Amino acid sequence: MELSQFAAIYNYLIPNTVEKEVTIRTYISNEYILTAGEEIDGFYFLISGKYFVSSQEITGKELLLRYCQAPAVMGDIEILEDCVIQSNCVAAEPCSFVFIPKQAYEKELKYDAAFTQILLKELAYKLRTCTISSRVNALSPANVRLAAFLCTIASGSNSKASYITTKNMEETAALIGTTKRHVNRILKQWIAQEIVERENDQIRVLQRDKLKEISEDVRFE
Repeated sequence: MELSQFAAIYNYLIPNTVEKEVTIRTYISNEYILTAGEEIDGFYFLISGKYFVSSQEITGKELLLRYCQAPAVMGDIEILEDCVIQSNCVAAEPCSFVFIPKQAYEKELKYDAAFTQILLKELAYKLRTCTISSRVNALSPANVRLAAFLCTIASGSNSKASYITTKNMEETAALIGTTKRHVNRILKQWIAQEIVERENDQIRVLQRDKLKEISEDVRFE
């Protein structure tokens, strides 16, 4: 079932010689999938769920780079560059991955043109989104970053009003490069304007179009 999903999402059939090496890895919400500084063991191809990628700055702050849904690949930079894991990857909701071990790639897939095309497309996407997120984190005010974050994680919902559960406001603030106090001030303004409602760490977006306008169409994806 999972390999059929993989084929449909990535438009690629895993060769029989590799299939026996492939496993399915699953993660629960808020579980670390990859941790910066550790060694990579293979390629992770997302087939269900969502995760976010963040980078720790020299100041100690952790900044959001992107919020990923399928198709999305982890391990490509590390394997191709032969380096340790570059960013923290954390499940935003239950996630499933098709996992291809590094050894199987080296033996069977390294010179597979179709597989390499998947990796090239993913690398181009990462270059584009990292450029955007760096610009957003450096130049955009906190209200734009918060609106962009909420619009990004609500993107899977088609309803005009949707509930968003954050890990907690302190972590959300850190991810977008600001403080919990500043996030609370912004949310207080939005509640007064009836753009959102809030109950603890659960936010209900009441005016999706207004939030989109505030975000200036920026997304962490």
